[in-house]
Amino acid sequence: MATGDVEVSSIVACLKKRGFCVLRNLFTADVIDSVNARADQYLGKPAIAGAPGYWQVDHPKKLVHPFTLGGPTLDLMLDDRVINIVEEVMDSECVLAECMLKLDKGVGYTYFPMHSDFSIGWAKSPAASDGLTLDQLKKVVGIGAVIYLAETNTGAFSYCDSTHKLLSPKGQNLNAYSEEERQLILARKVRCDGLKGDLVLFDDRGFHGPDQPSNIERLVILLDYFNVGELGHTQVSPMPIWSSDIANLSEIQLRVAGVGANFMVAPNKYTHTRFQNNLWYRPLAWLVSRAYFWQHFKFIIKRLLGRT
Repeated sequence: MATGDVEVSSIVACLKKRGFCVLRNLFTADVIDSVNARADQYLGKPAIAGAPGYWQVDHPKKLVHPFTLGGPTLDLMLDDRVINIVEEVMDSECVLAECMLKLDKGVGYTYFPMHSDFSIGWAKSPAASDGLTLDQLKKVVGIGAVIYLAETNTGAFSYCDSTHKLLSPKGQNLNAYSEEERQLILARKVRCDGLKGDLVLFDDRGFHGPDQPSNIERLVILLDYFNVGELGHTQVSPMPIWSSDIANLSEIQLRVAGVGANFMVAPNKYTHTRFQNNLWYRPLAWLVSRAYFWQHFKFIIKRLLGRT
């Protein structure tokens, strides 16, 4: 497609038929380069004691909340053309439920297998009393998106063509299906190779995941838009938007970003807090809490000498 030109009806038809669609030339190179420059500032070091950086929840990947990058990053996640496509295929307003900038390391083994995001009874929060019903699952309850921040082949997002129509009868985990069923699903797998700036849209109900194992790094922004008509104006967890960015958002973008929305998971229990359960958390927390002890000690000595 020509840069900026979007034929919504063709994209919607593809999503409804096959469950996924790759959009090329939607974003200009200068915007992607600007986002990458901001991402580099975070991916070089871990976030410690308030210092900006990445989250570490396991060895194979680094995570950054893309809203904290600010500026042009919001232009990608809240693009009016993408919102229009998503709401057209949903036949409903949407809300950006989750987003993540993710660097997958080339570890050479599978750590995030093919899966679907929804099935009957799905609920993001264990505290939820009611899960997703069959009637809801028959509708487009969620649209995922992958923005490639670098040219991506090996390790690229993959989708099992048309499996959104199966409605995950045995759940989201592919291992819950028989060997024959798994092979039939995986036979539909399409790897969505992409150039820097490509956007993949996909129906969350279908089986999908990164092409693994891979020895090549992958840098992407992952997004998930929920159907407000079926799931309510609800996000998985609130979005941390800088006050300097809010003024640049339109009324529709503010709604999609989740202004005034409910949420399923409190920020202190969201993905980036998982390190609290790691073996190293307590000793590292002990070191951080005492990182400025020598400075404190010097001030105490100065105060005592001043009194003398």
